[in-house]
Amino acid sequence: MMHLHLRAAVIALALAPVVPSPGQQSPDPAVTLQRARERLLTDLDRMPRYTCIQTITRKYYEAESRVQRPACSALLAARQKRKHELDILSWDRMRLEVALVDNTSVYSWVGAPKFDEATLDQLAGHGPLGSGDFGFFLSEILRRATPLFQQEVVVDGRRLFEYSYNIPLEKSRYKIKTSDGWDFTAYSGTILLDPEAADIATLTVRTAELPAHSSGCQVISEVDYGRKSIHGRMTLVPRETRLRSIERAGNETASLTSFTSCREYSSTVRLLWNSPQEDAQPAAAPSTAAEQPDRLPAGLHFSWRLVTPLDSDTAAAGDPIEAVLRLPMRNGKGQVVAPAGAHLHGRLRRLEQRFEQRSETSDTFVIGVQFESVDIAGKRVPFTATSFPSRPRTLAERSASDDPTDIGTLYFHTDHLRLKQADSEWITTSADTGKDKK
Repeated sequence: MMHLHLRAAVIALALAPVVPSPGQQSPDPAVTLQRARERLLTDLDRMPRYTCIQTITRKYYEAESRVQRPACSALLAARQKRKHELDILSWDRMRLEVALVDNTSVYSWVGAPKFDEATLDQLAGHGPLGSGDFGFFLSEILRRATPLFQQEVVVDGRRLFEYSYNIPLEKSRYKIKTSDGWDFTAYSGTILLDPEAADIATLTVRTAELPAHSSGCQVISEVDYGRKSIHGRMTLVPRETRLRSIERAGNETASLTSFTSCREYSSTVRLLWNSPQEDAQPAAAPSTAAEQPDRLPAGLHFSWRLVTPLDSDTAAAGDPIEAVLRLPMRNGKGQVVAPAGAHLHGRLRRLEQRFEQRSETSDTFVIGVQFESVDIAGKRVPFTATSFPSRPRTLAERSASDDPTDIGTLYFHTDHLRLKQADSEWITTSADTGKDKK
C-alpha cells in the first residue's frame, strides 16, 4: 500500500499515436490484455522473496502564490494549464533497502540487520514516501478493474498499447496518511502494455481529490517496469518510479526512485560486523582507564573527525559513515572511556540542499549524522549522541528541533558539498532520549 506523509505535473510520457501502415496487422488489444493479465497475475502469485536497494531523490517546489489558496479543484485545473515548473526550494536524498515479503513491501536502512513494517513511516522524514511499486497496485488493478483500450503508442521506439482504468472508493485499498490517520482514496490511471511480450511497461496511478482534512490535493505516480533474473527466473521488478504530490497550499514534491541490486534473500538475516582494521588499532588506554561499559552513559563530551568522504552528487541518507575520536573520551572522574583514534560507526540520516531564492546567502547543505557504536578494546560498544553547542570555524552546527535527539545536524554553506573530513563536538545521550519522535 502507498504510505505518504503529504507535504508536497507528473512528468508526462512522450506518447506518440501509432498509425498502422497499409496491410499491417495490429495485435488485438483485448487479446493482448488477456495474455498480459494471465502472465502478470501468475507472476505476482509466485513472486519470489527478493530485495532491492532504492535511492530516492525528492525535490520540493514553492507555491506560485503564498497569499491565495484556491480549492483543490481550482488548483489542479490551473496546474494542468501551467507550462513551467515551480521554483525549487530544496531537495533531499535517501537510500533504503526494500524487501518483498508475502507480496508486502518492508523497509530498512541498507545493511541493517532486519526489516520492519513500521520503518517506512519513520524513514520518510519531512517528505512523501510511497510503497506499492512491487505489485500491489498492479495486482489490485488487474483483479478489481476493467482496463479499457485507448490507443496504440510508441515510447522510446517501443510499440505499446495504452489502457485506462478506474478503482472507485468502495473497491480501493489505497491508503493515504493524513493528520487524522489513514484514509482510503479512489484512484485511476493508465497501463502501457507491450503486445509482443504480453508484459507491462509503465503503470500510472492518480488519486482522486483527497479529503478536506488532508494537507494534500492529489498524488500521482508512474512506475516503469522491467525484468531481472533472480534465482534463475526472469522476475518483474520496478526500474524507476516518479511520484508527484500536490499540497493544498500549492507547493509540490517530485520524487524520483531508482531500484538496483535486486536479489533473492534467505529467511534468516544476520548482521556481520567487519573485522577491526589492522592498521587502525586504537591506542592503549592509560592506567586511569574506566571499566569497559556495555553501553556508553549519557553526558560524555567528545570530539570527532569524519573520515568517510561525502559528495552531494552521490551520498544519501542511509549510507554508513565512520569517524574517529580526536581526543580521548573521558567520564566525570577523568577516566578514559575510549582512547583517541577509536573508530565511531554511524549512518547519515539526512542529506538536504536548501536554495536561497530571495537573498544573497549561499545555498546550504544540511547533514544529519547518527552514531551507533564506538570501538573499545576490540568490541563495538553502542551509544547515542547529538551535537553539542560550540564555536566551529568552518561550519554552523546546531541540533534541529524536528530531528530525533540522537541525530546531530551540520550545516555547510556551499553550492556543492565535497567533504573529505569534518570536525565536531558532541555529547552522549541516554538510549531513551535517542528514540525517534512520534
